[in-house]
Amino acid sequence: MSTSGLDSRDAGADGRGHRLGGLSVLTLALAMAAPLVMYFGRMPGMGEFDYLIFYRLLFYNDLIGSLAMLLALAVMLLIRPIREWVAHLAGWMSLHPGRASLVVFVLFAVMARIVYQGFPLAMDEYVQLLQARVFASGQLVASYPPELLDRMVPPGFQGYFILVNHETGQAASIYWPGLPLLMAPFAKLGGEWLLNPALAAIGLWLIGDLASKASGQPGARGWAMLAALACPQYTVNALSFYAMPGVLTLNLLFFWLLLRPGWRAALLAGMVGSIALVMHNPLPHALFAMPVGIWLLMDGRRRLRLLPLALGYLPLVLVLCLGWPMLMDVMGLHVAVPAENATGFVELWSQKLRQTFAIPDANLLRVQAYSLWKALIWMAPGLVLVALLARQRSDIQRVLLAGLLLSFAFYFFFPHDQGHGWGYRYIHHAWAVVAITAGVFAVADNGARTQFASAVLGAGLLATPVFMLLTQQTIALSIAQQPTVPAQGRSLVFISNRQQLYTADLVRNYPGDSERMVRMLGSDPEADAVLARGISPDAVRVSFDERGSVWMLPHHAGSFE
Repeated sequence: MSTSGLDSRDAGADGRGHRLGGLSVLTLALAMAAPLVMYFGRMPGMGEFDYLIFYRLLFYNDLIGSLAMLLALAVMLLIRPIREWVAHLAGWMSLHPGRASLVVFVLFAVMARIVYQGFPLAMDEYVQLLQARVFASGQLVASYPPELLDRMVPPGFQGYFILVNHETGQAASIYWPGLPLLMAPFAKLGGEWLLNPALAAIGLWLIGDLASKASGQPGARGWAMLAALACPQYTVNALSFYAMPGVLTLNLLFFWLLLRPGWRAALLAGMVGSIALVMHNPLPHALFAMPVGIWLLMDGRRRLRLLPLALGYLPLVLVLCLGWPMLMDVMGLHVAVPAENATGFVELWSQKLRQTFAIPDANLLRVQAYSLWKALIWMAPGLVLVALLARQRSDIQRVLLAGLLLSFAFYFFFPHDQGHGWGYRYIHHAWAVVAITAGVFAVADNGARTQFASAVLGAGLLATPVFMLLTQQTIALSIAQQPTVPAQGRSLVFISNRQQLYTADLVRNYPGDSERMVRMLGSDPEADAVLARGISPDAVRVSFDERGSVWMLPHHAGSFE
């Protein structure tokens, strides 16, 4: 990364060499500072499991990840043949983007099983999978016995992650149903874990193509694709059940279509945008689409695309974006707000929206500062600097960067940390500009910038397995908190509520599972025993430990759906 030894063509009178030298120094400084910030951010006397999950992952997983990234950067600076191999790989991906994306899909699919273990870790992931399996079973909502609802859906999650009706026992994800609808065909075949790898592989191709368009150079394609793969923010989320990888890909496809002339592409862009709007909640796509809309308005020819774009949005906006929450309200499935304010559908959602903004206090400013560090740690070194400090940008880069900055500005006022998550997940939907700008940067010359890109992308590629191992261990720890269930028979599982380990998240009941196993939130051993024998006098407890208890039920015990 040093500019020493480069000839005058690489560090000319325009000062590019000095700017690159400054970028290199700042990149090294941030890479060295990251583990120090993570380590000294810990509170004296507190252990790993004394922290809430946001800080636990930050101070422990991200500390190790930042050290891995720093070590990998040192290796790349010392070993020139690896940098040459990175450049060769970028060239191959430029020539074969479709083949590269297919290979990446296969790798992502394999790693989804190994790293993620087919297990949605966070509630944000579980409720998406739950809703997908509900749709795959031919239903709109899940159904549980009303008298057992508070045991089968922990009260702390009701109205926040899962909508419930205590009279009917019905339950549904609080989020819009776009991702579950896409996932449902995969769920029908038991392959839900394949969707995000597929969407991320498509997104990778779009990142490369947009970089090529932004630079006017085909070689930028491979560098941008490689930049995405060198960032654990992209690769680890591609293995997850979160909505963000899909929203990112749909956002890119939306913009890619709008770069094409004609009303058909604009109409199709609106259709794609409407899917992105209902994947999780409408805000991530809306924040991305606002700068795109301004870009369309700034040119007379582009303004002609606005009408077909709006027509493309209209059907799903009416049916799902507005229709789905109205349907849930009619079914008595409500979001959680203070009781005195929940007087109707409009008032209820207005109150919910007001809860998404807060004037930052010291705690929230601390959260936002650490979120920035997470963003840095989960990217290849220096890439965020390249994205923010680039002096020359194409329209593509300007629009995409505006989407990223607008998203960060919005979530700066969001009054909660992200909890679980890999990297800074709140900005993931607009993250691709980082990889695209890296691709443009790498082909701006054939000297110092290419060497810089080879070094930092190689560091990201070398460090990514460490991030995947940390993710795998985090998920395995959660899986291990589940009581061991007998291979045969019908089981009733009471899961102890150990808040430091987030075990309430493990109370998961999918459609059709009740014939084999029912999971409930444990209370105390005596109360659990009374409930088990109330369900069936013939219930027998077969295990009990700190994780909870398991009871065997006779097959003639009543239904739980």
